[in-house]
Amino acid sequence: MNIQLLQWGLFSFMLGLLLSLPLAAVHYGAFPQWTKLFTNPRKLKSAHLDFFTQAFAAAFVYVLELAVKTRFPEYVVIPLVFGIICNPLILLIEATPLNRSGFGAIVYKLLRATSPASLLFAWFFIAWSVLPAYMLIMLVGFALLGLLLILNYKRLHNYRCKQRNRI
Repeated sequence: MNIQLLQWGLFSFMLGLLLSLPLAAVHYGAFPQWTKLFTNPRKLKSAHLDFFTQAFAAAFVYVLELAVKTRFPEYVVIPLVFGIICNPLILLIEATPLNRSGFGAIVYKLLRATSPASLLFAWFFIAWSVLPAYMLIMLVGFALLGLLLILNYKRLHNYRCKQRNRI
């Protein structure tokens, strides 16, 4: 089994625990040095919780490997581990002014472009290899229903905007 999943999950969990310190300083204490660094406390809280969520996800995949008695290939585990750490890191960067200019903006844009896509790829491969066919069909149906709702909303929104412009 991929012990790296547990190691990176523990790393993500520990980062979530470490973020509780600045989170408490920003929310409950009047520490100006922390509030200058973390200008968006809501995103800091989201990053804190997302590190915990990603740690749970890594442990879940490890247990899933144990249950199906197979090892997921490296081309699935590596994007999963990348997303486990970098997805909450996006929120952490958004909590600071680093995403606005310089090297921080470059890293932020790179992570926003790659991290969610890598997680999506890994989770779809895991679902494809573990779920039975009827659940995969339901999952695809649910995704298509969501896409249909989004397209319908956009169509109605555009129609309403055109109606407002006529008046």
